[in-house]
Amino acid sequence: MKNKKLLLGLVVFLLGAIGVLSLLTSELPLDAIPPLVRERFTDTQLKWLSLLNPLMLVLIMVCIGTPLHDRAGLKVPTLTGWLQGTPVGSVFAGQVKAGIVFGAVAGVLLVGISLAFGDAIAADQEKLAAGIKPSLLSRFLYGGITEEILIRFGMMTLVMWLAVKVLPATAAAWSSIAVASLLFALGHLPAVFAVIAEPSAMLYTYILIGNIAGGLVFGWLYWKKGLEAAMIGHAMAHVVMVSGERLLPG
Repeated sequence: MKNKKLLLGLVVFLLGAIGVLSLLTSELPLDAIPPLVRERFTDTQLKWLSLLNPLMLVLIMVCIGTPLHDRAGLKVPTLTGWLQGTPVGSVFAGQVKAGIVFGAVAGVLLVGISLAFGDAIAADQEKLAAGIKPSLLSRFLYGGITEEILIRFGMMTLVMWLAVKVLPATAAAWSSIAVASLLFALGHLPAVFAVIAEPSAMLYTYILIGNIAGGLVFGWLYWKKGLEAAMIGHAMAHVVMVSGERLLPG
C-alpha cells in the first residue's frame, strides 16, 4: 500500500510538472523582473527559472495530498485503480461526463460574470491582455491539471483533513471547498500586480468572484467525483471561456 501511495504521488507530480512546463508556451510578464536580474539572464533562461517556484509548490502539495486525501474522504479513483491494476473504464467515463457537464456550467457562469462587469474592467483587462498572454496549451494543462493539484489535491485536502476532525462530513467538505476557492482566487492576484501597478477595485472584485465561483464547482467535483473529474471540469471551463472570448463581441 505504501508503494502504491508513492507511485500515485509520483504520477500526480509528473502530471503537475507537465502543466508547469506548458507555461513555456506562454508570454510571461518578464518586464516585472528587477533589471539587475534581467541583466544576468536571457529571456529564455528567465522563463525556465520562473518554473522553479511552481514546480516546488507542486511537489509540496503532492506531499500533502498523497498521504491525506483518502483520510479526508477524498479520492483519485482512476489513477489509484490504474496503479492497482483494477478496471477503471466505467469510473473514468463517469468522471469525464461529470467534468464536461459541470465544467461547461462553470465556463458559462464565468463568461456571464465577465459580461456582467463589462466596461467597468475593460481598461484593466486590456492591460492584463498586453502583459499576460497565456497560450491555449497552458490554459488547459496548467489551469486544468496543475492548478487542481495545487489547490484541490493540496490545499483542499489539507483543510478537509483538519475539518473532518471537528465538523460533520458535509460541513467539513463545504468549508474546505470554500477555503480552497478563496485561496484559488487570491492566487491569481500576484500576476495582476506584476502587470498593473494599481488595479481597480472592480478588477479585484471580478477576479475574486469569478475564481471563487469556478473554484466552488471544481471543489465539488473533487469531493463527489474525484480529482480527475475536477481536472477535466477545469479544462472544460477554459474551453467554454476561450470559445466565449472568440464568439462574443468586444
